[in-house]
Amino acid sequence: MITAFLGKGGVGKTSVASAYALYCSRRGRTAIVSSDFMPSLRYIFREERENLDVIELSEKEVSGRWKFRYGDQVAAVLKEFVEVEDWIIDHIASSPGVAEEFMIANIVELEESGKYDYVVWDTAASSSTMHLLLLEREFYEHLDRDIKIYLRLKNRFRISKTFNILEEWKNLANRVWDRMQETRFHIVTTMDELSLVQTGEIKEDIENMGLKVDGTVYNRCREVPEQRAVRSIVIPELNGSSMEIVEAMENYVAPLHSNRKKSREMQKSLTHYS
Repeated sequence: MITAFLGKGGVGKTSVASAYALYCSRRGRTAIVSSDFMPSLRYIFREERENLDVIELSEKEVSGRWKFRYGDQVAAVLKEFVEVEDWIIDHIASSPGVAEEFMIANIVELEESGKYDYVVWDTAASSSTMHLLLLEREFYEHLDRDIKIYLRLKNRFRISKTFNILEEWKNLANRVWDRMQETRFHIVTTMDELSLVQTGEIKEDIENMGLKVDGTVYNRCREVPEQRAVRSIVIPELNGSSMEIVEAMENYVAPLHSNRKKSREMQKSLTHYS
């Protein structure tokens, strides 16, 4: 499973995600990956940690990886319809949404690689992450229409390679969306009114997309909230350097790991039953 942490900017989401990744790294090989194109993990993990890989990619790096992997395929599809020059692939690779789309597939591939026992996803600010997940869902739905259109037109083109490429993309999108539905999303919030309002909006947006919010993390609390979400944890105000705060948070985020084990055991039971 992928464990993702969502929240508005400034609520300590990266610190909470880092604390959970540090906790997991003491129990197995762990990757913490950021989908924020202005990441801050490098300022927390200034030194290497045993069993923990910190993965941050700039937008330029993600676009470059996309071009390396899919550039030839995109060129082949376009040339079925019109002659294009190679520079058009550079243009597409830098288009809005392309880097984000490839980033989410990259996170899924980390989880599927078998290299890690745990993958922790430190998301960008809430609005960017909602946009990212919505792009993934629309991409998944759009490919079905593309393939149906191509089937009606393919006899007019030179080769059937385009159909195979579209099928490959569809299978990738299908696989990625399946993983998103299995991902455990935790919303991080502080107790100020704006954060709580946006937490409710994030939860609603996630659930409207058919995804599940596994729990809520109340950060920097001076007292336990009277009313709080089910399956939530409370972290008090902590002081110190970034790493000192992350290390102090480890004990507080431990229940997330227990819930994760229960979710995995339930998933195995359902698989065995089916």
